[in-house]
Amino acid sequence: MKKFLLALGAFSFIGQSAIAQEKVITGIVVSSEDGLPMTGVAIMDKQSNNGVMTDMDGKFSIQVSPKARSLNVSYLGYKAVDVRIEGTTMRITMEPDLVALDEVMVVAYGTGKKSSFTGSATVVKSDALEKIKASNVTQALQGQSSGVQVLNTSGEPGSDATIMIRGIGSMNASSSPLYVVDGTAYDGYLNAINPADIESMTVLKDASATALYGSRAANGVVMITTKKGASEKGQLNFRSSWGWSSLAVDLPRTLTPDEFAILTWQALSNGYMDNGYSQSDAANYASSYLVGQWGCNPYNVDMPVGLDGKMNPDAQLLYSGDWRDALMKSRLRQEYNIDFSGKSKKADYYLSAGYLNDKGVFTVSEFERFTVRANVNYEVNKWLKVGLNANLAHGLKEGSSNDQVVWMLRSMPSVYPIYEWDAQAGDYARDSDGNLIYDYGDYRTAWSGSNFVADNVYNKYPYTTDNASARTYFEITFLPGLKWRTNFNFDYYLYGYDGYTNSEYGFAAGYGGEAYKQNDKNFSWTANHLLTYDKTIGDHSFNILLGQEAYYRQFKSLQAAKRGLPFFGITEIGAASEMSSMNSYTDNYRLLSWFSRAEYDYNDRYYLSASFRTDGSSRFHPDSRWGKFWSVGASWRVSNEAFMESTKGWLDNLKLKASYGAVGNDNLMSGNTSIYYAYQGLYATGMNNYNDAGVMISRLANPTLKWETNLQTNVGVDFALFNRINGSFEWFNRKSKDLLFYTPKAPSTGFGSIERNIGDVKNTGVEFNLDIAAINSKDFKWNLNLNGSHYKNRITKLPQDEINSGYFKWREGESRYNFWGAEYAGVNPETGNDQYWYNVYETDENGNKVVKERIKTEDYNAVNSEDQKKYLGDAIPKFFGGITNNFSWKGIDFSFMIYYSLGGKLYDSDYASAMSYRTGYSMHPDMLEAWTPENTDAKFPRISTVYGSYMGSYTSKFLFNNSFARLRNVTLGYTLPREWTSKLQINSLRLYVQGDNIATWGNAARRGTDPEQSIDGITANRFPTTKSISFGLQLNL
Repeated sequence: MKKFLLALGAFSFIGQSAIAQEKVITGIVVSSEDGLPMTGVAIMDKQSNNGVMTDMDGKFSIQVSPKARSLNVSYLGYKAVDVRIEGTTMRITMEPDLVALDEVMVVAYGTGKKSSFTGSATVVKSDALEKIKASNVTQALQGQSSGVQVLNTSGEPGSDATIMIRGIGSMNASSSPLYVVDGTAYDGYLNAINPADIESMTVLKDASATALYGSRAANGVVMITTKKGASEKGQLNFRSSWGWSSLAVDLPRTLTPDEFAILTWQALSNGYMDNGYSQSDAANYASSYLVGQWGCNPYNVDMPVGLDGKMNPDAQLLYSGDWRDALMKSRLRQEYNIDFSGKSKKADYYLSAGYLNDKGVFTVSEFERFTVRANVNYEVNKWLKVGLNANLAHGLKEGSSNDQVVWMLRSMPSVYPIYEWDAQAGDYARDSDGNLIYDYGDYRTAWSGSNFVADNVYNKYPYTTDNASARTYFEITFLPGLKWRTNFNFDYYLYGYDGYTNSEYGFAAGYGGEAYKQNDKNFSWTANHLLTYDKTIGDHSFNILLGQEAYYRQFKSLQAAKRGLPFFGITEIGAASEMSSMNSYTDNYRLLSWFSRAEYDYNDRYYLSASFRTDGSSRFHPDSRWGKFWSVGASWRVSNEAFMESTKGWLDNLKLKASYGAVGNDNLMSGNTSIYYAYQGLYATGMNNYNDAGVMISRLANPTLKWETNLQTNVGVDFALFNRINGSFEWFNRKSKDLLFYTPKAPSTGFGSIERNIGDVKNTGVEFNLDIAAINSKDFKWNLNLNGSHYKNRITKLPQDEINSGYFKWREGESRYNFWGAEYAGVNPETGNDQYWYNVYETDENGNKVVKERIKTEDYNAVNSEDQKKYLGDAIPKFFGGITNNFSWKGIDFSFMIYYSLGGKLYDSDYASAMSYRTGYSMHPDMLEAWTPENTDAKFPRISTVYGSYMGSYTSKFLFNNSFARLRNVTLGYTLPREWTSKLQINSLRLYVQGDNIATWGNAARRGTDPEQSIDGITANRFPTTKSISFGLQLNL
C-alpha cells in the first residue's frame, strides 16, 4: 500500500508539473490601417511548431511551449513580426507590407523568399490574372511581367498566346518556354486549365532560376500554381460573368458595289492604255468589259460605269452580299465557376468546377469547356504528408476561323451575293420549302465554289479534347529540416476531330463529300524523388536539394478520310465509298535526370546558390545523349549592413545580385514539328508499288547531333523605399550555341541538306519593374505597376556567310528578323507608278564594286536582285511592357492596364494584297485615294491591270513602324457593405463590369490590321484579337 501511495503521489506530481508547464495564450489581431480585426492570420510558436489562425473576429488561442518567448505572426500582404509574449492575453497590431519583402514565391522544386532569391523571376497573382477575361491562361500574362513578350496572335476562343522570355533562343528549334503546373512539366492543352483555379503564375527568366529544369529550360519557365485550401473556416466561392465580343481592330471597310465598280473600271482603263491604246478606246473597253471581270452583273444596266469613269445614273443595284454581317456577330460569352475550400491542422482541400462557353465573334466557331479540380493535402502524422491534385477537362471547339475565312472577309467583293439571285423573278431564289438558296458562285472570277456562310450550315468541323492531369506526392520528415518527397504525376489528353463536308453543295459536291476522322492520344508521366535538408547554425543557413527524375511521353495519331457519301447528312466514314487518305504513327520520348542545388545565407545579408543537372534524352545518340546544365548565383543585401543603419527610415531593401549558368534545349524542330529521333536515319512508309508495300529513306542518320545550349548572364538590383516603392532593374545576356542548322549536301546523295549543330545567336537586354503604393489611406488606395523591356537579337555564328530565309537574310551581326528587300521610293507624280531606289555601281581602284549613286526607277524587276536590296529594319520592338493602375475607395474598386510596344517593323502582307488589282477580288478603301491625273500628289499609285502584280510586291512600301498601345483591361467593381451581406450569411458580394482590349492606338489599326502579329513581324490573315465587355459577380460564403 505504501508503494502504491508513493507511486500515486509521484504520478500526481508529474501530472501537476505537466499542467503547470502548459501555457495558453489568447488574443486578438487588428490592422494598423483601420483597427479592425483580421481573419486568417497565422500565429505560430516556433519552439513547438504549433500554429493556429485567427477566427472571423480576429481572435486566437494557442498552446505554447514553456520555453516560448515570442509568437511569429504572419499574413499575406502584411509585415511578418515576432511579438514578445507578455502575460496570457495579447493585442497584436499588424502593418501592411506594401513592398512584400518576405513574400514566398514558387521556384524550381520548391519555394523561396523573394528577399533572398539570387535569380530572376516575376510573380503574377490570381487577382491580376482574374482581371483579364481569357479562355487560355497564357493570354492573361501580357503586360504583367518584364522580360516576357506575350503576343495574342489569334482572337479565336481557346487559342494559345505566343510567349517569348528574354528574346529568341533558337533559329530552327523551339523558342517556347517550359510550362510547369504544380511543380511538374505539363504536357496537356493549356486551355484545359481553368484560370479561376490558378493561385499564381511565376515566370523564371535566368539560369539561376531555371537550370534545375535542364534540357527543357533554355527559353525560360512559366510555373502555374493552383489554389488550395487556406482558411480554417470552410469557404464557398461562386463567380460568374456574361459578356459580348467584337474585333479589337475592325477589318478594313468593305468597298460598296459602286466603289468597287469604279476602281475596277479604272484598273481596266489604265491597263488598256498601258498596252498602247488611246484613252477613248480604253474607256470603251473598261465600260464594256467591266461586269465580265466579275462574272456577274448586279446592276440593272449592261454598263454600270460610263465612259467618264463615273457611275451610270440609271444604274440600280439589284443584289449584293454583306458577308461580314453574315459571318461576324457579337455573341454571348458566359462563364461560371464554383469552389469549396478549407483547412484544419491536419488537412486542406480545394474542390472546384467550371464552365465556359465562348462563342467569339465569328459564327463559324465557338469554344466550350468543362473543368473539375480537386486538391487535397493530408498530414497523416508528424512525419508523413500525402497529397493529390487532379484536374479533368473537356473541351469542344466548333469550326475554325482560319486564315482562309479572314482572307475571304478582306477580299470578297460585295457584288457577290450570299444567296442565289433569280434574274427572272427579280428576287433571291428559294427552294421548294421557301428557304433561301446559298450561292456558291461557280460563275465568279474569284472565290469560285466558296460560301463560308453555307459551310457553317451544311458542314461540321467539331474538335474535342479530353484532358486528365494528376499531381500526387508523399513527404517524409526524418529529422527537423531533413525531408524526402516523392512525386508521381501524369498528363493525358485525347484529341478528336470529326470533319464532314457535305455531298450536295459546295466544292466537295464534285466528289460526293468527305468524312474525315482524326484521333491523337498523348500520355506522359513524371516521377521524381527529392531529398532536402534545411539547417540554421547561428547566422548561417543552409539548404541542400538532391533529386532524381524520370520522364516518359508517348504520342499516338490515327487519321483517315473517305469520299463518296451516299446522300446528304451521312457523316460516318464507313458510309463513304473511296479512301482518300489514311495514316498513323507513334512517337516516344524519354528523359532521365539527376540534379542538385545548394543555397547558403549568412545573416540575411549574403546569399549564394548553385545548381547542377544532367539529362539523358532519347532524342540523341547514346554517345551524345547526356547534357550537363548548371548555374551559380549570388546576392548581397546591402541594406542589412551595419553601415546602412542610418537609411532604415526610408530604405527598406537594397540588394545586388548576379548569376551565370547553362541550360539546354532538346526540342529540335523541323518547321512546326518536333524531331523525336534526331540522330536516327528514317524511312518513309507507304511507298507502295501497286500491291507491294515499300519504304524509302527520308533522312540520313546523324549521330553527332546534340543539345542546343543557352549560356545566360544576369545582373540586377532590387530595391524598396519608404515601404511604398518596390522595384528592380536587370541586365541580361543570353548566348545560344550549337544551334541546329541545315547544311547543304551534294545532289548526288539524293538529299538537299542535313542537320548540324553549327550556329550561335545572342540576346542582350535590360528590363525593369516598379511597384508603387502611391496612396494607402484608410478609405482610398492607389497602386501602380510599371514594367518595361528592351533586347537586341544578334546572329553570332552561321554555317555559311549568309542564308536567305524568306523576307530575311541571315548574316552574322544581324538580327534573326531583320527584313531584307528593295527600298520603295514613293509614287511618281508624273506617271502615277510606283518607284524604287536603284543602286548604280562602279568599280573602284581596288577592283571592288561600290555604289556610285542611287536613282529612282519604275522597273520592279530591276531592283529584285540581291545587290539592289538592303536591310530595312528589325521586327523586334525596341521597347515593350505594361502600365497597371489599381484604385479602391471604400467598397469601389477601379483598375486599368495598358500594354505598349514601341518600334519594330511590321510587313503588312494583308494590306499589300489589298492594295493592287486582282481579278474578282476586292481592294482596300485606300485605293479610292490612288493617283489620278487630277490627284498627282497621291500616296498610292494608279491602279492598273498591267502593273497589278507589282503593286503589292514585297518592298519597304508595306513595311511599317509597328508601335502601338492597347487598353488591355478596364475593371470597375463594387463590394456590398458587410453589414448588408452578413444578414444573408454572405461574407462578401462583389458586382463588376469589365472591358478587355477596349482601345488600340497605332498606325496598323488605321489600315484595319491588328498590330499583334507573330514574332517575325509578318501578317498572315490571322484571326484578329477581340475586345469584350462583360458583367459579373463574385460571391463568398
